[in-house]
Amino acid sequence: LRASESQVSDAVAGATSAAASWATRSAGERRIVLERCAEELERRRGDLIGAMMRDAGKSVIEADVEVSEAVDFARYYCRSLDELATDGASPEPIGVVAVVPPWNFPLAIPAGGVLAALSVGNAVLFKPASATVLVGWLIAEALWAAGVPRDVLQFVPTSSDAGHVLIEDPRVGCVILTGAWETGR
Repeated sequence: LRASESQVSDAVAGATSAAASWATRSAGERRIVLERCAEELERRRGDLIGAMMRDAGKSVIEADVEVSEAVDFARYYCRSLDELATDGASPEPIGVVAVVPPWNFPLAIPAGGVLAALSVGNAVLFKPASATVLVGWLIAEALWAAGVPRDVLQFVPTSSDAGHVLIEDPRVGCVILTGAWETGR
């Protein structure tokens, strides 16, 4: 199933509404959720490896490394929040961030973008690559199970037409896109 243009617009509206409540959580509260995200991704290692093998043709070794990298990202953003607090700095969320990763690194790259955006208090619209929707779904499920609210992290698989609606919506404050020049255009 793929989200239609109207469903994408609804997802953006929902994320826009949810962004304020997530942003008002303290860095310490978000840090606890991120640590649970690391634990949940680690716990689901086998399922994530299997999904990457199926969707992206990864070998067990390649997929295992991606799981480790995703776990490391979650822990890195935990430490980053601690370091910012120690330095007396506090990040300013921008509201809604769309994360649009490539198919060839279906776990590490999207997890890094999603976790970075969540760590500083943004809501996230996660549009997985069309070839790796199962991996994207498993990422979202793991983060929801870890305590990220569903309205704060929305899973939005789309066709390219509806994807354009997502990244061009003025309510989306930032797009984290990894891919070829043609994809970006």
